[in-house]
Amino acid sequence: MGYFTRVWHGVKTTAVGLRLTWRHFFTKPTTIQYPEEQPYFSPFERGLHEFEPDKCIVCHLCAKACPVECIKIESVSPAGKKQLTKYEIDYAKCLFCSLCVDPCPVDCIHMGQQYDLSAYERVHGTRIDFTTGEGPWRTARTSADPDAGLRREG
Repeated sequence: MGYFTRVWHGVKTTAVGLRLTWRHFFTKPTTIQYPEEQPYFSPFERGLHEFEPDKCIVCHLCAKACPVECIKIESVSPAGKKQLTKYEIDYAKCLFCSLCVDPCPVDCIHMGQQYDLSAYERVHGTRIDFTTGEGPWRTARTSADPDAGLRREG
């Protein structure tokens, strides 16, 4: 193979490789500017759990159904009635499989649409205690505090 044949072959293969690049160069980009723009998720998407602590009867069925044991429930029993003190999910382990939702007899845990667990430290962003009203991901539906998750000015 001669010199000019090799040069022509190199130019031709480069042109074939750049064909896809040039096609995308002139199309509208699909990138969204997160967090200013929120991505669309299907209504069937499984995000962070929504938990209603006032409905919970502390039966531990959701914790037993969890395949990776990421749900931790603590309670006290004053006067024979169980009272929920801690309901924590470790999202570093959670598979978002929704197996904890079905066994609940009072329907107090659901899969929500919230998905963002951004944090500067791993431990603080992945272990969420649903009985306290702390954290920016909170909604009135997932906390005992009805004002939880509302951004306060000032």
